[in-house]
Parts: sequence; structure tokens; C-alpha cells
Amino acid sequence: MSEASLERVAHLTARIGRILLTHGADTPHTQRILTDVARALGHPVQVMVTAEALLVTVGSEAQFQTKVGHALSAMTVDMGTLMALQQVVDGICLGTLKAQAIDAQLDAVEQARPEHSPLVMTLGIAITAASLARLFGAQWSVVLAAFMAGLLSVVLRRLMGRYSLNGVATVFITALLSGVGSILVLRAFPGASPVLCLTAAGMILVPGVPLINGVRDLVSGHPGNGLARIATGAMTVLVISFALFVAAASAGDSLPVGTGPGSLALGQDVLFAATAALGYALFFNVPWRVLWVCVLCGMAAHGTRTVAQHLGLDLACASLLGAFAAGLVALLAASRFRVPPVAFAFPGIVALIPGSYGFRAGIGGLQLMSLGADSPLALIADTTSLAITTVIVSAAIAVGLLLALAIQPERHLSEG
Repeated sequence: MSEASLERVAHLTARIGRILLTHGADTPHTQRILTDVARALGHPVQVMVTAEALLVTVGSEAQFQTKVGHALSAMTVDMGTLMALQQVVDGICLGTLKAQAIDAQLDAVEQARPEHSPLVMTLGIAITAASLARLFGAQWSVVLAAFMAGLLSVVLRRLMGRYSLNGVATVFITALLSGVGSILVLRAFPGASPVLCLTAAGMILVPGVPLINGVRDLVSGHPGNGLARIATGAMTVLVISFALFVAAASAGDSLPVGTGPGSLALGQDVLFAATAALGYALFFNVPWRVLWVCVLCGMAAHGTRTVAQHLGLDLACASLLGAFAAGLVALLAASRFRVPPVAFAFPGIVALIPGSYGFRAGIGGLQLMSLGADSPLALIADTTSLAITTVIVSAAIAVGLLLALAIQPERHLSEG
């Protein structure tokens, strides 16, 4: 491809970077892609990514063009968009896409309709919530309530999305109302505990991908972005915890800090991990033709973790191995479909995120705040242990994925 103007390259790299960052890409991946694109267009580039904006400088000291990208909007997860964008990037780097056609291709990527209808994506989240409840060892009445909570959660988020509400307010209202709704469903089943249902209802709201990307940014030398993502994720988990606490209290129930999720036999564990991954993949807009890869990643991740725990490994080490297994499956599929491996890995490993531990740590913190100096030592110990477990297991998942992806580093297309 012939050399393009500095202004043109700055515009294109800033635009591609914005699409990447707002649809689930981490900082190192974004910088790598933009370096490949600028090199293919005939110029070196320096990329600075912050939590608020993207800054690209194209050219050399003698002549350069700096472009400050538009403020990054609320970050979502759309693997279909990332896969479509990767095809455009491949065309640029391989020289098969003419310079004047790049903007039109990027328009098509941004304006494309989602792969799945709103109904399918809603059912996907509901299936995920029900699957997570079953993975936690819930009885079938609780699984049904979790399914209904998942449906209500997506409907509420879509309704509130029309009014430009603050993200924290949206999460709180969604968790509160979907939690109350699930408790009301369980009123038809006397004796059924709402704990696991509320946990599953909260899990589908946890920003798992930003949390994992935050850890990946930290260990990849981007502490500013990493800390910003982790802080946002931690705040979201606390908001969800508070909403579930209020939901349980309003219905006359309580969420015990010391009661954790149960476990299933390996066969059932793998089965419901597969359906949970399928639901996440539908919600993440993964195209139909590669959904099976996400299901395999989910089975590999949760199945490996369960086997490792049965062999005596602790949760953190077992989670690292589970994420590593999902990463290997994603690498093999990525080489075949020529897409970023994270498009396959993320739906499979999000179910590993220790959301239930984070919720209980948040609820324990609320109880400590209420009791003050009268807080029992058991509650203090449980809350501290849950918080530490949440941090360490989340880090272990990100590290396991990083180790797998490091086996076959992403090749610079413009080099060969």
C-alpha cells in the first residue's frame, strides 16, 4: 500500500483505536494493532492510551501529526465488532484494502447490526444466570428464579439505556429490581433460599472483561489504565453488593457472608459451564459460526478448574489453570479463523470470575460498617478473606490467560 499522509494515518489510527477500546480490547493489543496499521500505511506511530482518551502521534521528529481521539464512551464488550475490525486491519496490513476504502469499511463495522437479535441476547443472559446458579449448586427452583432474574436484568438495562443514566445508577437499579423479582419468584417455592439466586443475578452484571483487562494492563506495563479499569470494576461490584443487600432486606431475607457456593459433579459442571459460556457469547455478540469455540473454552476453563480443585489445588491456582486451558483452545481457534484469541477466550473465562466472593465481601463490609466496634471477629475474618480471595483469583485468571496467549505472540502482519 502506498504511503498515506500523516493526517490521514493519524485519523485512521485514532479511529481504529477508539473502536478497539470501546468494544473490549486491552491497552497492549490496541497499541500493537495501531502500530501495525501505521507501519503498513508508511509511517511510524506512538500511541498513548489513558482512561479518558487516546493520543496518537504519527511521523518522526522532523515531521509529525498528533491526533487526540474523541473521549472514550462507556466501554462495552462486542466480540463481533472486534472480529469484523480485525478483517479490516488484515486488509490494511496485507495491502489488499485500498486507502480510500478504509473509512467506508470502518463505517460498515461501526454501523453493522448486531449478529444476534435483542431477544436472543436476552435469552443468552437468562441462560447464563440460570447456568451460574446451577454451577453454584442451586436447586432447580432457584435456577428458575435466576433465569427470570436474567430476563428482567436485560430488560431493565435496555429500558434505562434510553435515558442516559449514570452507569453506577443503572447497575444499582438493575441489580436491585432483578434481585427483588427473583425473590418474589421464589415465594412460590417455600423453603428455597434466595442466596444463590441473588448471587447469580449479580454475577451477570459483574464487568468481568474490564476486570481481566485491567489486570492484563497492569502486568503489561500500563498501570494507569489497569488501575482505572480495576477501580471501575471494584466499584461496580460494591454497588451490586449493596443493591443485593437492599433487595434481600426489603424482602425480609439476608445474605450470609460465610455461606459460599456449592459444587457439582464433573459432568454437570462441564455441561453448565458450556451453557453459561454460550449465553455470554450470545450477549457478547460472538458470530454464530464460532459460538462453538466459546463453548469449548468455557468447558475447558471450568472443567480444568474443577478437576484441579478435586486434586487438591487451591482456588487461585485452579483458576489460573482453567484460564490457561481456555487460552490454549482460543489460540488454536484464532489461528484458524484469523481473529484475536480473546474473542473466544473471554466468554469462556468470565464464569471463573469470583463474583460471589466479591459480593459477600461487599456485604460483609456493609455489616462491619453497621456494627462498628461490636463487629464479631468471625465477620471481620470472613470479610477480609473474601476480599483477598477476590483480588488474587481475578489476578490468577488474567495471568493464566496471559501465559496461554504468550505461547504464540500475535504476529505483525505487515512484516510478512
